[in-house]
Amino acid sequence: MSEEKKKFELSPSAAIIIAGVIVAGTIFAVNRAPANQPTLANAAAAGAAVAPTDLTIRPPSAEDHIIGSPTAPIVLVEYSDFQCPYCSVVYPTLKKIQAESNGQIALVQRQLPLVSIHPNANPAANAAECVAAQLGSDGYWKFADALFADQSKLSDSYYVQVAQQLGADMNKYRTCVTNKTYQSRIDQDTTEAGQSGGNGTPFTVVVNTKTGKMAPASGALPEAQFLSIINSLK
Repeated sequence: MSEEKKKFELSPSAAIIIAGVIVAGTIFAVNRAPANQPTLANAAAAGAAVAPTDLTIRPPSAEDHIIGSPTAPIVLVEYSDFQCPYCSVVYPTLKKIQAESNGQIALVQRQLPLVSIHPNANPAANAAECVAAQLGSDGYWKFADALFADQSKLSDSYYVQVAQQLGADMNKYRTCVTNKTYQSRIDQDTTEAGQSGGNGTPFTVVVNTKTGKMAPASGALPEAQFLSIINSLK
């Protein structure tokens, strides 16, 4: 399959299966799930819910980078890579779904930098976490907006420029980035995603906070497919 037809980035270290799933005329690439995990391709295509014991992500909380309330009936938890082109594709889709939900859906973003193929991903994640430490979720999402708007600009100097424009204390920012203060948080997100079958990006877990049911969605799925998965959990 050509690079143009992939709909999410695959980690070279991940054992992968390329499966063509035709949905609304689009072909999606999927990766192999762990033995105890329902196949992500089937779950995404059919909107199948899986028991919370099959997914090991921590519950959404106010500690997350979140738009909306962590107690909203549905929370979309996306594991993302700032250098992944397909993450930039799904980013506005997820934000649109949240914005049009009348408070019924919240959006969380966690880090899944594919460092072996995206050298800018981990520095960008560190920069984003350092901005969030000062400016909260609002600052984090504005920073993410800027990075996904033009991934060709990804660089340390660009992160500094955006952080400064957003009003961060630059001495604190530089110290935070230099010390990689939030690397452990990034590593936690990455490990968590991998344990739930997220070996590529974007990887989203749809969570019903009322029932505890969850469903994984791998790839830059169209809005209609995300809504199908969401509706299956209600």
